[in-house]
Amino acid sequence: RLSLCNKNLENIKTNIIDNKQKLLADVCLAANHEGQSIRTHLEQYDLKYPSGPGHTTCTAL
Repeated sequence: RLSLCNKNLENIKTNIIDNKQKLLADVCLAANHEGQSIRTHLEQYDLKYPSGPGHTTCTAL
């Protein structure tokens, strides 16, 4: 899942972001969602792609 990190960033509606604070908030929300997704699916990912501790997290990111 190499596109994991930008998946939600692609869905940000740029036409409604009119300042930096809203953009930062949307990016933080997307990052939070992606982090939760990694936490939820990391065990399955480690089982599918065993390569030792720490390595699959980098690949998932």
